[in-house]
Amino acid sequence: MEKKFTIISNWKMYFDVNEELNFSTINYDNLIKLSNPQNRIILCPSFLTLSSIKELFKDTNIFIGAQNCSKHSKGSFTGQILIESLNKLSIKYCLIGHSETRQEFKETDNDITQKFSKLIDFGISPILCIGETLEMYTKNKTLELLTEQLHKIFKVIENSYSKLNHLEILIAYEPVWSIGSGIIPELNHLENIFSWLYKNFSNLKNKVNFTLLYGGSVNADNIKQLKNISHINGFLIGKSSLDFQEFEKIVKYDI
Repeated sequence: MEKKFTIISNWKMYFDVNEELNFSTINYDNLIKLSNPQNRIILCPSFLTLSSIKELFKDTNIFIGAQNCSKHSKGSFTGQILIESLNKLSIKYCLIGHSETRQEFKETDNDITQKFSKLIDFGISPILCIGETLEMYTKNKTLELLTEQLHKIFKVIENSYSKLNHLEILIAYEPVWSIGSGIIPELNHLENIFSWLYKNFSNLKNKVNFTLLYGGSVNADNIKQLKNISHINGFLIGKSSLDFQEFEKIVKYDI
C-alpha cells in the first residue's frame, strides 16, 4: 500500500506580514500542485495573516492551520487567541504543545490538555507536539517523558469519543534537541518511538483517526531516510519549508 504523507509548514516568526503574503502569492500555483492525494499540505502562518491566507487558498487543496491557541474561553486574557475565533474562520488545524511555546510561555501538560479538549469541542484537529530534551534522550528516558505528556491526552480522547466524530488527531514527535540543530535521531530510535506511538493510539478503548508526524531538522538530504520509517505518515517542518525549492524536494521525494 502506497504511503500518504501530511506535510505541515510551520512558519513560526520567520516572515513579517508582507513576506508571508508575498510567499503565498508567489508560490500559490506551485503549492497547489504539491498538494495531492499522496501529499496533503497544511500551512501555519502567523495570526496576522491567518485570515488573509485562508481566504487566498479558499477552494483549493491547501489547508490552513493556526500556530497556537488559548486554553481559555472568552474573557480578560490579553494577547491570547480564542479557539472559537479559529472555528469561525473555518481553520481546521491548530498546533499545540510545541517545545518553543512550552519553553517560552512555560506551558504545562495540563495547559496543553485543556487546549486539546477545547479544540475537539470546536471540531478543530489538534496537532499535538511532544518530545524530549537532550538530557532525557541521553538518559534513555524518552518513553517515560512521552508517556507523561500523553497520559491526560489519552484520557481526554477516551472521555470525548462521542465528540470526536472521526475528527483527526495529529501527533508530532519533535525531539527538542533536534529542532533547528540539523541533527536527527538515529533511525532505530525513530522506529522504536513511532512503533510505540502507533501501538498506544491503536490500542485506545475506542478507535481514533490519528496521524503520526515527525518534526526536527527535516530537510531534502534526510527525507529519504525519514519517509521510510514505519508509521511516520507526515512531517512538521519549520524553516526548511520557507525555502520553496527545498520544501518542494521534501514533498516530492518518492519512496
